[in-house]
Amino acid sequence: MKKQSKIVTGLVTLASVVTLAACSSSNASNSNIVTMKGDTITVSDFYKDVKSSTAAQQSMLNLIMAKVFEQQYGDKISKSKVEKAYNKTAKSYGSSFSSALSSAGLTTDSYKQQIRTTMLVEYAVKQAAKKELTTANYKKAYKTYQPQMTAQVIKLDSEDTAKSVLEEVKKDGADFSKIAKSKTTETNKKTEYKFDSSSTALPSSVLTKAFDLKEGETSEVVSAMDSTTYKTSYYIVKAVKKQTKSDNWKTYKKELKKVILNSKMSDSTFQNKVIAKALDKANVKIKDSAFSNILAKFASNSSNSSTSSSSSK
Repeated sequence: MKKQSKIVTGLVTLASVVTLAACSSSNASNSNIVTMKGDTITVSDFYKDVKSSTAAQQSMLNLIMAKVFEQQYGDKISKSKVEKAYNKTAKSYGSSFSSALSSAGLTTDSYKQQIRTTMLVEYAVKQAAKKELTTANYKKAYKTYQPQMTAQVIKLDSEDTAKSVLEEVKKDGADFSKIAKSKTTETNKKTEYKFDSSSTALPSSVLTKAFDLKEGETSEVVSAMDSTTYKTSYYIVKAVKKQTKSDNWKTYKKELKKVILNSKMSDSTFQNKVIAKALDKANVKIKDSAFSNILAKFASNSSNSSTSSSSSK
């Protein structure tokens, strides 16, 4: 299943292994799920047996996240936005979408809930990240900022093919642009890019290598793995034009804003602090020791003890 987001540490596929809410009342917990000659299996029996499993632990974490962030940010994410994201993923899978959902242990509704919860957490993290737009952080981001450059890029699916193409483009008199258009496996055959260090148009490893090049230079083969498909692609980059960096950081304030926000949005420690704050505000307390550790990584980022476990005897 493709991930909807990279930012939420611990928020993954909603596994519907056990309906934990069914155990909230004594009557429900004594209800029979299975009967047989001389014995029965009750909701309570089932709960006790599965609650310590990895899937149940993850399900409980997901339930907490969904309820906490829905309560605090529910009005910030529209139903149509969730539907749009869902439909985009469904379209990318085509006829295999149903089987992909099934193999991931998801239904249409549970996957939409996963998307919604992820979007709610993303919103909270982004709002917190905006508070980091201080003069000190702008100046810090400026130190490593790379201004816009133009480059020609060849994307390839095989390392051996990439090495062969590299030899071709490095031959005397080779037309990099012509070879790029002929060889690239990029879907839209795009080969020319304009980007700075706030750009997400190319993988970060490719951008880093591109910024190290002088005008007219060609890189070696650069590998980059797509975090959503786990497929590795191989790139060859030629620097066409590079801007000289201004001495005044304010020249790039708009771009530096993106750098700062992107940095915070991808920082798991920062994300966990935002999540911890939301859990504190909701006064979340764990009442069953079987789930005592599911919020540990968030509690470590909070000075408030409300996310700590409080097991009922």
